Formats: sequence, structure tokens, C-alpha cells
Amino acid sequence: MCQYSLTAEQLKDAQSLLCRWQCEFELLYYQLKECHIHFVCPAVHQVAHLVPEVIQKGPPICYAQWTMECTIGNLGQQIRQPSKPFTNLAREEVWCCQVNALISLIPELDDSPQAVPRGAVDLGGGYVLCCKCAKHPISPDAELTQAIQLLLGSDQAVPCIIKWAWLCLPNGQVAQSLWKESDHLDQQLCISRNVKLLFQGSICVGEVQYYAQIPTDKEGGNWSFQTIAIIKLFSPPDVELLKQSSQVLATSTLLNQLTIVNVESIQSVVAMIPHKLALLSHGEERVDCFCMVEKSGLDVSDLGVPYSLDQEEDDNEDSLE
Repeated sequence: MCQYSLTAEQLKDAQSLLCRWQCEFELLYYQLKECHIHFVCPAVHQVAHLVPEVIQKGPPICYAQWTMECTIGNLGQQIRQPSKPFTNLAREEVWCCQVNALISLIPELDDSPQAVPRGAVDLGGGYVLCCKCAKHPISPDAELTQAIQLLLGSDQAVPCIIKWAWLCLPNGQVAQSLWKESDHLDQQLCISRNVKLLFQGSICVGEVQYYAQIPTDKEGGNWSFQTIAIIKLFSPPDVELLKQSSQVLATSTLLNQLTIVNVESIQSVVAMIPHKLALLSHGEERVDCFCMVEKSGLDVSDLGVPYSLDQEEDDNEDSLE
């Protein structure tokens, strides 16, 4: 429900899950008793109206409270005169709405310069390889050499590579790397090196070690650079937990194997929250697990596991037969 775009199938699933959650909440805590009515706060009742409001107004993230507060703060920063602040604020709001409406109708009017940082490499398609980069090239070790040969082919020699630290994505996020974030482990760092990517036809999550450009030989003897990301993939999420949590708790472990992917396969930056898990499908307790959390507004990953509600309906149909 926090995406900027929602499909009819997603709205159908959301309505079923939200209504079921509301009924179960009222049965567990409210229990149809007047003395328990204080358990049903307005936020509990609101979830049943989210999908109809999306059909009428659009996705909630476009008009939710945090979005409005952020917009009010941005408009307030534009006020420069102490006299008549509310009149100036109203003028700024009208001007902002007019500009946004014109750009929506005629996108060609948006001629704001898209500056590339100094020293960065514009890869096209909204991808920009940003500094910092290593001063000297390095020779890949045996594991990385094998991975590069799988990408280039066994007939090409493995070149020396230069490490790069950051990658700007088309959605505006900046995917960093372990190479530079490891220099600030003693600080309260917001980790941005875990990315969601398309790998071998499926959605995966990986930890970026660093970025690099390697020369590739095309037909006719022309050479070009291919920008790659050296990552460590996370394991596929636990299927049983995905079913029980309606695709909310995607729990994985970090695999100790290097993989090379093209940077254009990276879709977004995600958070991998470490936590201790004792309810895995094989019944073992794990302390090295990570739970994936995606940024609000971006498209939520379809991990290929049906919702628990659909599974229960199938089970009920089988029992009736």
C-alpha cells in the first residue's frame, strides 16, 4: 500500500489481508465487549478503508501525513521575508502546484540540469558511477578471477581492475559498497550497500563489495568498458516464514561466495536487518539471519510465494471436496 503505483491484483490481495487482520484483531482484543472498546483505535478501523480510498484518490503515499509534513517543511524553507509569512507561504504553494501541473501535462518543460558529479562516469539509463575510486589498479585473486572469466569467457585474459565506491541508481538512491563503508564501522553508519537485483531471471539481494570497469573486446577489435558489481548474494528467503507472514518476513543469510553482475541489473537499495530466528522451516535456531526491508514508495518485490490467505482458501476447498 506504500507504493506509488498499485495494480488491481495487488489491491485485491491487500483488501483481503487487511480485512482479515481487522477481524482477527477485534476478535482477539475487542471480543465484542463494551469494556474493551478502547482497544479499537481509529487506526485499526482505518485499514478497512485503505483500498477504497486508493481507488478514489490514488496511493496513500501521495497524500499521507508524512508526505504532507515533508511538503510543508520544504515550502516553509522557501520563505525569506518575515512580514506576512502565511501570505508568502500560500503564494509558494500555488506556484509549486502550477509548476507541477504544467510539468505533468508537458514533460518537455522540465529542463532542470541533471548534473553529473565531478569525476563520475555517466553509464546511461540513469546509472552513474561515482567517486571515490582506488588510486591504483589491483590484480584479482583466484576466486574473483574465476568469476570474471565466467563473465568474459575463458578466451579473454583477466585484466587488472580499479575499485569504485558508489553507484547512483535511476530512482535517485545511492548504492554504496563494503569497500568504503568498512572504513567507518566505528561510526553510526546508515548501511547502503545491500541492493535488490535481477539475477538469472529472479529477484535476489546482495551485498556490494565494490564496483569496477573491465574492458571487453567486441567484434572488429573495438574495445569497450563493462561496469560490474562484485557482490555476495544472500540466500533465498525462508519459504515457510514467507507464507506465514504474508510475504512480510523475508529472512536470509549471507553467502560467502563472490558473484559478478552488471550494474544495470541493480534495481534499488534495501535494508537487511540482522535478527535472531528460531522458527525456520527446518527447526533450527539461527543467529546470522537478515530480514529485508524495502523503501516506502518503491515497488515491493514479488518473491514468488502465495499469500497465506490463498493457501487457506485452497485447503478449505480441498476439505470440502
